[in-house]
Amino acid sequence: MAPILASYSVDKCPKVYEEYKFTLPDLYRELAKEELREDEVVREKALAEMRHWIAENPYIFKCRTDAKFLLRFLRFRQFSVPLACEALERYLTVRELYPSWFKNLDCSEPVMKEIFHNGPFILLGWDTAGRMVGFSRFARFDGQSHSPYQDGRFMALVMETMLESEEFQIGGCHVLIDFLDSTVRNFEKWSTTDLKIMMEAYSHSYPVRYGDIHAAALPKFAAPVIDTFLSFANPKMREKINCYSSTEEIEKYFETPLKPALYGGTVDLEEANRDLWKRFEEQREVVLGLDRMEIDLDYYASRWNFEGNTPDEIAAGAMFNRLNMA
Repeated sequence: MAPILASYSVDKCPKVYEEYKFTLPDLYRELAKEELREDEVVREKALAEMRHWIAENPYIFKCRTDAKFLLRFLRFRQFSVPLACEALERYLTVRELYPSWFKNLDCSEPVMKEIFHNGPFILLGWDTAGRMVGFSRFARFDGQSHSPYQDGRFMALVMETMLESEEFQIGGCHVLIDFLDSTVRNFEKWSTTDLKIMMEAYSHSYPVRYGDIHAAALPKFAAPVIDTFLSFANPKMREKINCYSSTEEIEKYFETPLKPALYGGTVDLEEANRDLWKRFEEQREVVLGLDRMEIDLDYYASRWNFEGNTPDEIAAGAMFNRLNMA
């Protein structure tokens, strides 16, 4: 399939909006209605209100206003327009504050290709609940050759690519993480600032609907890094994380058609990885086109005060103890 051109406008007030049509399977129509309160009337009203808010906002200079983009935030906030607008502002701000992490996400870059071919994150498919199932082998993130921001850019590319999928917007994701064979180098390269920026994206700024997150075989020496990382997460995300001592204990969380061959299933991870690359290529111009959006960074940086965020050390420490005992 040829790459999809970034033909959408970043003009806050385009003369015409393309009519939105819901084309997903009935599973997603039902999920949208039951979990997100979405139907045609609610959707059209919310889109109109959000577009009006963007048009009147003096601190947003250029922004996508097409339905697929705005629905990222409306679905994330169950069609509460004020909360969706706030989520959009936070998303735009973190991209502008940390452009080396979250902008110019080009899958054709040599480093991006290197990280991809190492296979640290693989899209296994979609489960019966409509969720994207992602599988991470943490040891596949190179502990020596790639910097934290390069690993972070790769995962930002994954998130931006998947957010163009309405199935992902509605169904959310189910993530399984295997820490087997991770080394000290996989963890020691991450500074507190790096961890904070990453969790700011994962937990606060990207409009991702998380299901359960299952992790296994976390080495003891990684405790300080993971403890710090979790300290920057919001409480709802922390509640979704479960950790186990061995990889055998997470096997039951893979639905049979999505179970990797290395766990006794049938999914060829190399083939699944190629499917993810195909998505990268198809959405390359769309993802790069996000960089055309512009905001008043001075205003938003002071409003959100990202630098002033402090870790919730007590909650994270208690949670890590719970995870470590699982």
